[in-house]
Amino acid sequence: MAELNKITKKPKSSRDINYLSKDFSSFRNNLIEYSKTYFPKTYSDFNESSPGMMFIEMASYVGDVLSYYIDDTLKESLMVHAEDKENVLALSQYLGYKPKVTSPAISRIAIYQLVPSIGTGVDTIPDETYYLKIKEGMIVEGNDSTVQFRTTEAVDFSDKTGREISVFNKNGSQPTSYLVKKYVNSISATERIVRKTFSSVESFSKIDLGEKNVIQVTDVRDSDGNKYYEVPYLAQEMIYVDYPNTEQYDKDLVQFKNSVPSILKLIKTQRRFVTKVNSDNSTSIVFGGGTETDGDETLIPNFKNVGLGLNSSVDRLGESFDPSNFLKQKTYGQAPPANKEFTVNYLIGGGVGSNVGKGELTKIQRIEFDEDLSLFTDEQLPLYRKYKNSVAVENEEPAVGGKEADTIEEIRENALANFGSQNRAVTRKDYQVRALSLPPKYGGVAKAYVAPDGELDNNSPGSILASPDNLQEFTDIVMNFVEKPDTEEPNEENVKAEIKKFLVGKTQNNDEKNNPFAINLYLLGYDTDKKLTTLNRAIKENVKTYMNEFRLLTDGINLLDGFIINVGVDFEIRVYGGYNKREVLLKCLSEVKSYFNIDEWTFNMPINLSELELVIAGVEGVQSVPKCEIVNKCKGAYSPNSYNINSATKNKMVYPSLDPSIFEVKFPDKDIIGRVL
Repeated sequence: MAELNKITKKPKSSRDINYLSKDFSSFRNNLIEYSKTYFPKTYSDFNESSPGMMFIEMASYVGDVLSYYIDDTLKESLMVHAEDKENVLALSQYLGYKPKVTSPAISRIAIYQLVPSIGTGVDTIPDETYYLKIKEGMIVEGNDSTVQFRTTEAVDFSDKTGREISVFNKNGSQPTSYLVKKYVNSISATERIVRKTFSSVESFSKIDLGEKNVIQVTDVRDSDGNKYYEVPYLAQEMIYVDYPNTEQYDKDLVQFKNSVPSILKLIKTQRRFVTKVNSDNSTSIVFGGGTETDGDETLIPNFKNVGLGLNSSVDRLGESFDPSNFLKQKTYGQAPPANKEFTVNYLIGGGVGSNVGKGELTKIQRIEFDEDLSLFTDEQLPLYRKYKNSVAVENEEPAVGGKEADTIEEIRENALANFGSQNRAVTRKDYQVRALSLPPKYGGVAKAYVAPDGELDNNSPGSILASPDNLQEFTDIVMNFVEKPDTEEPNEENVKAEIKKFLVGKTQNNDEKNNPFAINLYLLGYDTDKKLTTLNRAIKENVKTYMNEFRLLTDGINLLDGFIINVGVDFEIRVYGGYNKREVLLKCLSEVKSYFNIDEWTFNMPINLSELELVIAGVEGVQSVPKCEIVNKCKGAYSPNSYNINSATKNKMVYPSLDPSIFEVKFPDKDIIGRVL
């Protein structure tokens, strides 16, 4: 058997060939040595000006160029080494990341309106009849009109959440009008519209958007009013849509419309498109490849024929088959029909120049109201229009976040990170972040905690109990439906015992009831006063729909309510001489309120008493903090969960229960008590 060459793994010829040459000089020297070795009598003039050297150097030149392009092609095919922007863009979209050609600045805008008063004396309040509802998409700009900002959500002044009310005008001591203030988020963006008609049906047709700073495509419709939906890739046929939470769409969940204005649904559609970023930072819209008559359903094979092969052919039943071969789609969405005009609405803007300063956005360029004028009499309409024209805006904080297109390195790093996550929820943090990222219009999720099913159930000592003072409430509720055997008549005593038994052992499930493939997702939200509360059924339905597209096939998700432990703070301080004791105490109360700001707290966070004492002691004028205690609040308007603070305190740390719970100071003005000794 012939000896193999170590480099090529091929049989060696009678002549020794060097395969390691990569550049011009190496090729040139090797060709000269080759000629001297194997053609010593044929050619021996290796002078720079000889005709033979011309052919040797030309061959070396061709070899050098080919070697360069082979190396460059390999380098440009790898994301970590690619340098050409067109290749980086193609590889990033192959890895599932869509580069940003611009990033809009974000600003929180204060919106004001005047409302008349109603009532007399101490009963004077704002007249709710004149509260306005402003639609999403209000345009605000500065005096120079160079940058426009659009609101990303509707504003309802009748909603108490985040609303601030102050007296604007008085007649003596009687308020005659009030100034109502709310906040709304906005982005630096300007709307553009492009229209195009396709003369014939073509697969994967495109609409090129001329601008190079496209933020988002907001709406695509044909002349018949059919809406096309954006998807991350054309093979995805299930998309999210939202419907207003009205009786027309859902008679069962409409009762929660005040806190959940929209219901999230999944629909299957053939009308879809993807957006593609080009190398010049322009954006294109690409449609599917099918027609209206082509079905987009999944084809299911006849399994009786799998593996049988054709007549007179070899039986292939024993061979392995690729499961994906049994799930094929006919098309990748519908191509644009012929002779129909398409209207594309999209937003442009952003960039560093959109980061405007504080107080610059004061001019309303466009505003639309969601109003029902039939609610007003002819006498009330002029007054309504007066207060409707009183709307004013101002950005109390600078707009931030605007930046130019992603650089090559940013695209590279973001694409690699996106490929690693693959947009799936795998770890606890993935599920937690996904739940918290539910858009607010589907219901706000304020706090989330994830644990495998059974992890807490088998270890929890049942430390969170319903307050004994509230057992009567539970008794009254369950007396109507608790069923007992005929031998034991239901009465108040045994019902109380059953309730207490249930509460103590609420997490003591049997092992066989735990699902090893399920996770428990504990959730809490805010009420209109930004106090922690459990989520209603409408929000949970939206969370269920939203999470279903990100979870693994084998994972089950149990949506559960987290536990709220309402606490109060009781502290005492000594003040240095020369300081006003009342002022020092008020500053201490303010610092404790800031420490227990609910935005800074999450599930299973302990209360560090030493840290809290340092916060109080850090107030100017405080000499010492002799006392700082945490007390449980579980009566009346508080959460019914009772928690033994004393037994949970060790080394000045108040540890939370093993049950997923969160500490909350519900009413800071009365739950935080301080005294000066």
